Order: sequence, then structure tokens, then C-alpha cells
Amino acid sequence: MPARLPTTLIVLACLLAGGGSVRAEGPLFAPPAAAPPLAPHAAPPDGVRVAWARGVSSPGQPVVGRYGLFAPPPLTHVDLPVSFQPGPDPTPGQDEQQSTAKTAKPAPLPEVQHAPIVASPGVCEAECRTGDFSADAFFAPYDACSELQTYNGKKEVDTQRPLVELGIPFYQGGPHPAASELLGPTNLVQQKFYVYGDYRVGMTQADLGATEETTLAHRLNLELDYWITSTERVHAFVGPFQEDARFMRVVDGKYFEELDFFQADTDTLFFEGDLGAMIGGYRGEYASFDMPVTMGLVPLLFQNGVWALDAIVGGAVTIPARNSATLDWSNFDVTFFGGVDRISSGAFGFDDDAAALIGATTFIDVRSGYLELGYAFVDDQEGAGRSYHNMGVSYTRRYANLVSNSVRLIANVGQDTGSDRQTADGVLLLVENSFLTANPYNVIPYVNFFAGFDRPQPLARAGAFGGVLFNTGILFQADQLTSYPTLEPSGNNTYGAAAGIDFLSPAFNQQLILEVAVLGTMGERIDRVAPGDQVGLGMRWQKQLTTAHLLRADAMVGVLEDSEEIAGARIEYRWKF
Repeated sequence: MPARLPTTLIVLACLLAGGGSVRAEGPLFAPPAAAPPLAPHAAPPDGVRVAWARGVSSPGQPVVGRYGLFAPPPLTHVDLPVSFQPGPDPTPGQDEQQSTAKTAKPAPLPEVQHAPIVASPGVCEAECRTGDFSADAFFAPYDACSELQTYNGKKEVDTQRPLVELGIPFYQGGPHPAASELLGPTNLVQQKFYVYGDYRVGMTQADLGATEETTLAHRLNLELDYWITSTERVHAFVGPFQEDARFMRVVDGKYFEELDFFQADTDTLFFEGDLGAMIGGYRGEYASFDMPVTMGLVPLLFQNGVWALDAIVGGAVTIPARNSATLDWSNFDVTFFGGVDRISSGAFGFDDDAAALIGATTFIDVRSGYLELGYAFVDDQEGAGRSYHNMGVSYTRRYANLVSNSVRLIANVGQDTGSDRQTADGVLLLVENSFLTANPYNVIPYVNFFAGFDRPQPLARAGAFGGVLFNTGILFQADQLTSYPTLEPSGNNTYGAAAGIDFLSPAFNQQLILEVAVLGTMGERIDRVAPGDQVGLGMRWQKQLTTAHLLRADAMVGVLEDSEEIAGARIEYRWKF
């Protein structure tokens, strides 16, 4: 212990460290002599007297306050030197007593009695080996400048702000203004309104087999977001340059207006909030449960959009963030939903008024993976016998730190139209694989497989989003703007694969995808959309120009059996706001 510490602190430290007698001579608060730190049992400098305190480690865990404000590390028979200033001359005979005390051997410390080790039956003590422990941590030399950069080196990150910000800005520094208690003291009203989205314009030169056309089209996607509280909002999506799945365009010099500021077939308008927060605010107490709810013209997106990707007139309620020790589920949610109108499905000829549905879906974190289960009953409102049960299952996980795999299954059963020609009576299997490489964030090979038997239908899918195979590969993915061609994406009595490689630049501001895809056919020609087998080659390139501007180009060529070849090239500019 350094000789420069005040005497009072040294004495207290010694007493709290485990006992022993310490004798201080001289004034209680007299400053110590300027002396270097002493090693145990080292000879003290002239004029400095030393007392030795002996500490013994405690057999139990340190208790808060037992050793003062901070507990020192346990000591086992360690001599601690404590230096003092010389005091007044001793009385006659006192030096002899001190000399005898210094030369006398300290009393032996009592043996510490340890309780016997208690272990579960079948457990035995193992020999300790040096290989049982990892190497000590390595700490680089302390660099004060680098430490300061953690705080002083911060800089503002460029982001694209919403087109409209009313009320509290989307990004704001400093405290928020005082909120209103209109909906209760625990559900504060803090209003804000944003408008954001993107504008896209693209040009495509397409050879569709029977025809060729050049298309220039554009679309405007607007998200209107009105927040009432931190959990309740009214949201709308509108595409004013869109009608059904068509966009405002010029095709071979002919103009098509397609102007519709709000269309229930393609747009959305819904309320969403947390029922627990709303009830808590009404009662003047904090929410005792969480239960998100929504109603209106609601978008449904389940299982990465493969099972459901549509806006329906209806509602949904979720029981969130649960776990089950019995089933070994670390986390799961359950959502119940229903719709009475605007349900897009090939099972009903894409007649949005012909069907209603009710169902439930769940996601489960289980066995190092991610499981999704969905079921819905789709009812034919026109009495044509097209009602059926639709089920969707998917499981995603990584294996051996080598491949990330998703397996998806859609099954349709129970339809009885009174004839042999049903509209939803099949099974679709999708297997998606991406592989980890030495550069896993920038070079991503993938191989995806699919097989569709009879006429499998997703639960609900708006026509503007293309076919159910849109995630299988870029050769099955419509651009949702122009007449850019694709391979047949319905999964109706077909099977095949798409293999490619995805390159991302080190700065993640540029992307290049190269892909080859094959499609085979099954069954009779009358029972499927694709006339015959198909093979395609495709590429996609994207380049970030700024935080708000993007340039994209695509090209593809397809060889179709029993049909003419198809090909296309396109370029697109996108502005995000």
C-alpha cells in the first residue's frame, strides 16, 4: 500500500480487511513522511516505523458494506505494510516491550473448515487440466485518442426525410414538447403527420413472343401516416397513377392515363393501435397487456408475402410476445384475421367481391429456427361451390454455418365445385437456399426450387404483385411497372429451379445479380398455364446515386417450348422520400 495514503484510511482499510492490531504513533491526522511504496517486509526508510496487519480471506461471498464501499480481493495470509510518522519519545522500558513484540512470532491462524462438496448422483469430480480454460484476454495498449473517438468521432448520418412532416419531426434532437392527456394520462396524445414513399419511372423494350412493344411508365407511391399516440395511428397508401394492375404509361407512342387517386382494389386505409394501451389510458392506469389491433382496408403480408400479400376489407388482432417452456418455444405470436371484401385470388377469377375469409397465423422461434403456420377458410359469397381451406407453412434456419434455408408449403383442400375443374385444389412447395461464402455479406450464391401440383393458390394476392413464384428468382419477378416479361410464375403443374449469385459492393451501394432458371411442366396442357418447358437467363444491376436516388437495370431472355422466345431489357429511376 502506498506510503502517501492518509493514516486514517490505512487504518480503516486494515481493520476492514480482516483484523489484526495496528498501532499508530503521532497525531491522528498528521501527514505521512514522503516515502516510496514498500514491498512486504522491506526495510523501512530511516525515521519511518512500520506496523504489519495480517488479513485472512473470508470463506463466503463478499457482502455489500462488509468491507466498506468497495470490497477488496480476498487475502490469504498476506502481510500488509503500514507506515506512520514517528511520535514522541517512548517512556522508559517501552522500547523493550516494542522490541519483544516485533521479534515474537504471530499466533497461528485457525484452520478454515470447508463444507464437503455436494454433487448430484452420478456426478464425479474431474481432474483439472490447463486445457479446460481459455487463454487470458489480450488488451492492447491504452490509447486515449481512440477512446475519445467513441464519443467525439460521431457525425451525422445522411438520411432522406419524409416529403411532409407536420407536428413532431420524423428525426428530432432534444426533448419532445408536452403531450396531451386527452386519451388518458398513460396514453398521451402526441400528434404528427408524415407523407413518404417513392416515385418510379421506367422504360422497357420487350419481345413478348407474339408482339413487341416499347413502354414508358411511371408510378407514385404515397404513404400517408397520421399518428395520434405512440401506438395508435391512421395509415393510408395511395397510388394516383395506377388503376388495377396498370400504371400511367406510353406504349409504342400511345398514351394510357390510368389516373385514380384512391382505388380500394389497390390502395389501403386502416386504423391500428394497441388495445392494452387504449384501455389503460381510459382507466388512468398503465397497460396490463399488449394486444395490437387493426381494422379497415388492411394490408396482409404473411410468410414473406408468399402466402398472403393483399389489402382486404376486414381486421386483425395479435397476441404478441409469448413463450412456452413446455413446448420449448422461446417466442411466438398469434394473429387472428378476417375479411369480408376486396380479396384478390385466382380461385375466384380475381373478382374482389366474390369471397370472404377468416383465419389465424403464428410465427414461432423454435429449435434455432423460425416456424410460421397459417390457416384460413375462404368462403364463396356467390354460392358457386368454390369455398375451400387454405394452409401455409414455412420453416427457416441456418445449417452448419453453411446454408440458410427456407422451406414453404401452400396447400388447398376441400373445394367442391360440382365438376372436375377446380380452382384451388393443389399443393405448392418452395425451397430457398442461400450459401455462406468467405465474403458472406458481399458474395451470396443461391439455389431455389419449386414444385406446384394442380392449381395451388396463395390465400390472397393482389394482381399488381405478380405470381406466387416472385421470390423464387428474378426471372419470375414482375417489375410492377411495365410489361417486362418473366417466366410463368403461377406454380400451376410446374416444377423447376432458379440459381444465381448476388454481388454487393463493399460499401453496399451497388448490386449485381446473375441468374439462370428452368421450368418443367406436368400433366395435360389444358390443366396448366405454361404451354411447355422454359429456360431463362437474367441479370439485374442497381446503383445508389444518393440516399434518395436509385438507378436500376434488368435484362432477360427466355426460351419457351411450344411458344416463341421472349426477351426484355429495362432501365428505371427511383426517387425515395
